[in-house]
Amino acid sequence: MNKTAQMFGTGTEPENNNEQSHPLDQIRNSFTYEEELKDDLCCCVCLEYPYPATYGVLHDIEACERFMCRTCLKSDTCPFCSQLMGNDISKVPRYVRNIYNSVRVRCNECDEVMNREFYENHYHKNCLIMCEFCHDAFNRVDSSVHICPEEMID
Repeated sequence: MNKTAQMFGTGTEPENNNEQSHPLDQIRNSFTYEEELKDDLCCCVCLEYPYPATYGVLHDIEACERFMCRTCLKSDTCPFCSQLMGNDISKVPRYVRNIYNSVRVRCNECDEVMNREFYENHYHKNCLIMCEFCHDAFNRVDSSVHICPEEMID
């Protein structure tokens, strides 16, 4: 089994037309970048920084040297240069992961700005949102148990 297959599955699974989104997609789509991304560090498929940073990989041949998200990597073939990657894939270097994590992001729910490395914890534990009816503030994860007295009147 080559290194790509070990890291990401076989890469030979059939394409599913009802392909489910990755569990991190909900988090990844819940913030916006506050600063411009460096093009040469972005995933060559989705054009964003891999999220989380540990999900980034590098096609480690001199002719390519492109970064990509694990979730964007669908086969053993590089989506940028079309070469078979085989064992020529590695984790994103630590200094690049540090760049990914230090970029400033804004939570789309509460507008708080923070370094991206703290966002997942914020999303799951600290994001305060306001009820549009009663204007009570509560944690985003508690939104399903919020009982709004104003909404009950209608």
